[in-house]
Amino acid sequence: MDVDKELKVIESSIDETVINIDHSNGLYFPIRLSYFELNHYKEFIKKLNKERLACKSYTEKQAYVDKYKKIYLSERRKYNRLLRNLNNGTAEINYSAMTKEMEESVFDFFNFNPSISLKENVKDYMKKKLKQRINESNQELYKLKHYPADYINTFSTYIGPLSISKYGNNMIFYKDVFIAATDSHSYSVFYNENSLEDTKRALLNILAYFNGQPYFYFTENYDFNRKICDLYEQFDLLDMLRLRKNNFFNSKQKEPFHLELPILKRKNRYTVVGFEDSKHEMIFELYHASLKQFESLPRCVFLYRVFEYGAAHHYKQVFKPSNYKPEDALHYYVNEIMNHKYNPLFYVDFGTYLIEEEKRVITARKAKYINFTTKLKEEVKKIKKEWSNHSYLSKKTIGSIIYVTGRNAAAHGGSGRGNARYDYDMNYKHLNDVNIFLELIARYLIEKLNPNLANMVERRTSYYKKYNDYNVFNEQEKGQAE
Repeated sequence: MDVDKELKVIESSIDETVINIDHSNGLYFPIRLSYFELNHYKEFIKKLNKERLACKSYTEKQAYVDKYKKIYLSERRKYNRLLRNLNNGTAEINYSAMTKEMEESVFDFFNFNPSISLKENVKDYMKKKLKQRINESNQELYKLKHYPADYINTFSTYIGPLSISKYGNNMIFYKDVFIAATDSHSYSVFYNENSLEDTKRALLNILAYFNGQPYFYFTENYDFNRKICDLYEQFDLLDMLRLRKNNFFNSKQKEPFHLELPILKRKNRYTVVGFEDSKHEMIFELYHASLKQFESLPRCVFLYRVFEYGAAHHYKQVFKPSNYKPEDALHYYVNEIMNHKYNPLFYVDFGTYLIEEEKRVITARKAKYINFTTKLKEEVKKIKKEWSNHSYLSKKTIGSIIYVTGRNAAAHGGSGRGNARYDYDMNYKHLNDVNIFLELIARYLIEKLNPNLANMVERRTSYYKKYNDYNVFNEQEKGQAE
């Protein structure tokens, strides 16, 4: 297909002084106005898509990138000219005359300003629509320049078990691989024949860190996928906080905690999230593995693996100890985590409790968003105080407690009564306390070894409230206003 030749035909066919939304049936006016676009380009892109999708290799598809650039540049130029002409009065909008009743329904449909004429309202609306189309062209041009993989990669496999992005239209890139929404409520990975399996894994592992949830790429085995989905859906990072409750195992109340997906910051406000290359992809994989452990005991072992990797690539590199002891490194990081500004991971405390036997909801406090890592820091302070008053633990350093009564007790079986056990009120809860330290250390090391991740998450809770629109927050704000 000769793109230059086709574009010349399209450009010459577009009258830059008339925007036509006319239709023989006036009832179609709202549709024509709402969905206005230059169909010449839309149809041309469809034809080019058909050609590109028939290509088999990376090299063949890569050749189409410049073709798309030419189309979107031409399209953007035309939309800009129409907007300019509409602003300076050299372009008009063509539509059929309407009865008074039809005009009234149009005003209601678009919530038009009744103090100005239909003509002026339509003009203002069209300006917004043209700006929207210009932004859409810019979006595609941005991807073509910085993330051409969108036009080269092909669909691979689904991701389970839960939603992976706050915004369904986000495209999340790492190197030459990206994740995007596909079917309803599902996400998939897209890659090409040059992509590495390590890159696919790394992208999913990075997202697992940000989201605090375990994921996996679907296999060809349906039964296995279903079992793993059912399993991973049960994981809840907030159980670390629930287990801090003294009466947790005896309580019949349903805790009102709900972990939110983070709002990842987009590139230049486009629907693109891009992660920079990491020299430490393995630390994400190790942390992701810890998210697949549902109980305190195995999770302690897997979180410790993150610390071991981090200590080898950070602590030992910085301090170069002649006689390395993990207790010393752990003690060092226990102090560092309290001053570190983490990427936020928010959860909602709805402030209500459900007593299932009585089918009764109790409001205990105001609903609010809480930063998970901030809350863990608060628990660290409490745990330190509890350990300082313990007959045995008070004689050991924090690093030693984490290493000996945490990691060693969980990982080994030769210590007799010193082995970690599933006595939920004692060993189990103690390991959860250890895990709170290790969770913060793991996230600290991930962010320390990947400083480019800093400030990738929206910190303003107003954005989360706006997105989720929970009634409990709306009612609180309404009550404050009254």
